[in-house]
Amino acid sequence: MISVDCSHSLAIKDKLLIFVADKLGALPILKSDKFFLESFDEFSIDKHKVISAIEEFLDSVNLRENFQIVPKGDDIKIEPIDGEGMKTKLEKLSESGQNPFFECTHCGFITMYEEELRTHRLIHYI
Repeated sequence: MISVDCSHSLAIKDKLLIFVADKLGALPILKSDKFFLESFDEFSIDKHKVISAIEEFLDSVNLRENFQIVPKGDDIKIEPIDGEGMKTKLEKLSESGQNPFFECTHCGFITMYEEELRTHRLIHYI
């Protein structure tokens, strides 16, 4: 299992999660400031492929020069190069785009209740 820490880049976490999981065909597990990628079969996920997918995503949204990808074991951390300035900018961007709805990353199901979404996600793992 590979973990991707987005604690300093929360504004791009959700879209990054969807892009990387789709690109690698992996099962994403979402936490508040990070996500985990698990393989559907008995093979493990290659960390280098995850890093390549992250780089491809950052290139696609023109943010590659603004972030550094720091791998350490099975953990990958995405940090803004500009430090606190970029972190503040991303937090403002994230707060202004705050959505009162919760969306399933697998099928697009939308609800206003986090608990309902958790229950819904269980059907994807049966």
